Amino acid sequence: MLFGKTALITGGGGGLGIGIAKVLAEQGARIVVLDMTAEACQHACDALLAEGLDPSDGVQIDVSSADSVARAFVEVDRLVDRIDILVNCAGVREVSSVFELSAAEWDRVIAINLSGPFYCAREAALRMRESRGGSIVNISSVAAMLGMPHRPAYNASKAGLMGLTRNLAKDLAPWKIRVNAVAPGLLRTPLTEPYFDDPAFERGLDHVVPLGKGGTPRDVGQAVLYLSSPMAEFVTGIMLPVDGGWSSEKGYTVGDGPSPYTSSTSST
Repeated sequence: MLFGKTALITGGGGGLGIGIAKVLAEQGARIVVLDMTAEACQHACDALLAEGLDPSDGVQIDVSSADSVARAFVEVDRLVDRIDILVNCAGVREVSSVFELSAAEWDRVIAINLSGPFYCAREAALRMRESRGGSIVNISSVAAMLGMPHRPAYNASKAGLMGLTRNLAKDLAPWKIRVNAVAPGLLRTPLTEPYFDDPAFERGLDHVVPLGKGGTPRDVGQAVLYLSSPMAEFVTGIMLPVDGGWSSEKGYTVGDGPSPYTSSTSST
């Protein structure tokens, strides 16, 4: 489905990024992993090779820095002839009350989760418009719609990312560049796996998520594949929840019962 296409994935060295990379690589895309360290990039490349997938490339990047992003894309230009797909997956989250969150932590989360996708999308779009087409997929979160407790910067950044998605979809449409977002719910990754061994956590999950289970990076990857493929050639400016039905209900508020998000877990 993606043979001959090149896909860039920021935060590609993490569990979610690797899961997305595997799905796209299985469909023939050439993968370029962008992450903070050479070790993270190599980890992702090794994970793809272990699955028998084509070799990928890695480029170091600090998405919170416009200068670093510009340098990274120059390096990407040396590796590939064109960019067809950009997945903005790099992200962090904080767990803090509004009274305890420091200005430095607020700035850090916004810089990585919101400014980073803008910097990367701008660089990718400059190249995509030359080839008159491309797909940008931003990884948002159900937090953009529901608002998780004790995550003011994370919630704000993910909601802002949806606003950015809609704006870019309109601004880049003349060049046939489609921009969409995926909103994962709770995912089973190496980071969150220990929580699933807690019966209380599982009971909270059953109460909040209609399908009664956590998702996987592959679930998100399949959504990214759809939005990046010709199947979605008339789709732009949307946010696609991949959350087991969580956002179809009222979400978690005080009085709803146990919540899997009362502990310091992360969706993206």
